[in-house]
Amino acid sequence: MSTTTLDTEGFLTLLRDETGLAVGTGDLDTDFDDLADWDSVMLLKLLTAVEQATGRPAPMLEVLEARTLRAVHTAIAR
Repeated sequence: MSTTTLDTEGFLTLLRDETGLAVGTGDLDTDFDDLADWDSVMLLKLLTAVEQATGRPAPMLEVLEARTLRAVHTAIAR
């Protein structure tokens, strides 16, 4: 099975496609509590999409501890 790494723009594109949120690079460091329309269901949708896109499981504990989109991206990009 091959795996793929998502760069920042690929990650944001996937996030926009899966959640419908209009997020950009300026939102990467925004705390989830301050990110407009964000909820925990969106994180689950994102993780499912990331796993399908990359071909490998997301590091669930690191992702659940993340407070920003950048932290989620950093966790899945390792």
